[in-house]
Amino acid sequence: MLFEARDLSIRFGGVHAVRDVSFAIEEGEVFSIIGPNGAGKTTVFNLISRFYDPDGGTLAFRGEDITSTPAHHVAELGIARTFQNTELFERETVLANLLIGRHVHRRTNLLKDLLFLPAARRQEVAFREKVEEVIDLLHLQSHRRALVGSLPYGARKMVEIARALCTEPRLLLLDEPSSGLNPEETEDLAFWIEDIVADLGVTIVMVEHDMNLVATVSNRVLAMADGSVLATGEPAAIQSHPEVLRAYLGGTDEPPPAVAEAAP
Repeated sequence: MLFEARDLSIRFGGVHAVRDVSFAIEEGEVFSIIGPNGAGKTTVFNLISRFYDPDGGTLAFRGEDITSTPAHHVAELGIARTFQNTELFERETVLANLLIGRHVHRRTNLLKDLLFLPAARRQEVAFREKVEEVIDLLHLQSHRRALVGSLPYGARKMVEIARALCTEPRLLLLDEPSSGLNPEETEDLAFWIEDIVADLGVTIVMVEHDMNLVATVSNRVLAMADGSVLATGEPAAIQSHPEVLRAYLGGTDEPPPAVAEAAP
């Protein structure tokens, strides 16, 4: 088991944002979390990322309890994430943004870096090689020297995924990666997610509203509503689950168009 959340709960004032949420993720999976707006999906991500401390429950990564791990140590453990709205240095180049992702692997000190001693030079070469691998994987070669702020939104989304991959995560959290993408870009994203798992051996947890994408890439899906788990299973089973349909449509047993189109 790569990751396990057990009985996660958190309140904001009188609102129970997440209530007794449990799930486990096997290595090599694409595990998607779906649900209506306000279901608690991003809150779960913020708990895993350690931005929030849970009021109850535990988090375990690679057999280690990380429930109290400080947020600034999470990337060092091998957990990386992206955000629904891109969080990049827009006045820096794509290459510079990706090199920032290598910071967690820095083993030199300030003096060695300032004097650019042999250890710092070797480290810089190794960092550049890793970054170029990610650039090639996600087809960002043409944007390497471009300022992030000058790129179209779809390209910026891919740069954020690339920066997360430059940390060499074992677990990658993607928060609505298709948000703002056109259908062609979303189709490309599906191929890249499959490549990330197959070529880099990264396990992915994805919060996503696009059910076509979820059905295409996911091994299992967890459906949430009002902070609680409705069901967990394979995409086809979740798409037809009566509790999931009621959460999305308020009582009808007919699947929404996006779900119907995604069904095999």
